[in-house]
Amino acid sequence: MLDLGPFSDDKFDPKKWINSACKTRHPQESLDKHLVDLEMKLQMVSEEIAASLEEQSASALLRVPRATRDVVRLRDDAVSLRTSVSSILQKLKQAEGTSAESIAALAKVDTVKQRMEAAYETLQDAAGLTQLSSTVEDVFASGDLPRAAETLANMRHCLSAVGEVAEFANVRKQLEVLEDRLDSMVQPRLMDALSNRKVDIAQDLRGILMRIGRFKSLEMHYTKVHLKPIRQLWEDFETRQRPNKLASERNEMDRLSGSNDSLGISFASWLPSFYDELLLYLEQEWKWCMIALPDDYKTLVPKLLIETMAALGASFVSRINLAAGDAVPETKTLAKGILDILSGDMPKGIKIQAKHLEALIELHNMTATFARNVQHLFSESDLRVLMDTLKAVYLPYESFKQRYGQMERAILSSEIAGADLRGAVTRGVGSPGH
Repeated sequence: MLDLGPFSDDKFDPKKWINSACKTRHPQESLDKHLVDLEMKLQMVSEEIAASLEEQSASALLRVPRATRDVVRLRDDAVSLRTSVSSILQKLKQAEGTSAESIAALAKVDTVKQRMEAAYETLQDAAGLTQLSSTVEDVFASGDLPRAAETLANMRHCLSAVGEVAEFANVRKQLEVLEDRLDSMVQPRLMDALSNRKVDIAQDLRGILMRIGRFKSLEMHYTKVHLKPIRQLWEDFETRQRPNKLASERNEMDRLSGSNDSLGISFASWLPSFYDELLLYLEQEWKWCMIALPDDYKTLVPKLLIETMAALGASFVSRINLAAGDAVPETKTLAKGILDILSGDMPKGIKIQAKHLEALIELHNMTATFARNVQHLFSESDLRVLMDTLKAVYLPYESFKQRYGQMERAILSSEIAGADLRGAVTRGVGSPGH
């Protein structure tokens, strides 16, 4: 069988092919005979190829008319399809106009339906409001506070639905009175639950207040309960000072000489312990509120500290003022401080000294340490809440900060006035060239 592969190669070389074919002959076969056989094979293959080409050409010629007919038929089908599509598009355009009108009509009907439903619901709310207002006293009489809260919440919902209807103006006033009444009924129970750490009761009462929109009441009661023990921590300083004051009254000379210092405690040495106890109290409240009031602890406990600093504000400023005055014997003897000197309510010759400011800065540094601990404790709170809390912590120093420049100028003026410049002037006048 003759291999036709080499003849398909674009780089076919007849000489190489013949030489290659001669190499494959049998050694005993003569070259002439081999070439004759090879020529015969080529002739036969050539005739077969020619016959095949002729047959395929004839077949192709027969298929041309059929393909032409198919093309004509496809063209006719395409024309028919185009006509059908045009007809469909025309019908769609006509239907579009009709559908738009139908949809608009349906939309109007739906609007009317919605308005009728809203009117029906409003009438139901009005009827429900009338019924609730007539039975609410019975609910209160039963002592069922959760049910009373639910009733009041439903009344407020109905009022919001009926709007500003004159017929229900009295009901609106009645609702406000009833909400205040329920709030006052919750108050003693809530304060007892907060004071004695009754988690379940506190949660139930919190739910009642939230149902009638009285979170501020929860906040107020919580602060009121815990402000008292914190005040006691603050007043502990005064308690420790009483022996010192009694001794001072008995012996005026000892007070003037300062020999009674051991009987009392300075505010600067007491303040860190107060901050430590206050921080511990806040940490305990933070942990308890995380369990009892998980939705509110991030605002309740910071609010407690804010209200605490507001309640202690005037006393805190007074103690800072006197503590700074204690740094200098003259002001300590008179029981006066920096603010008293700045106000001019002091004997002549008594001025602000650097020791006053050093004592003030030392107290401020103690507060800064407490503020950092508070920031760490309340790190989960909202940034605005945290900023308000830290602002409250530093609030007692605000009056001192506002007048700090005046203090510095007073100290500088005093130092300049006390400086001995005579030697400098003499040396300047006697120097060469003058």
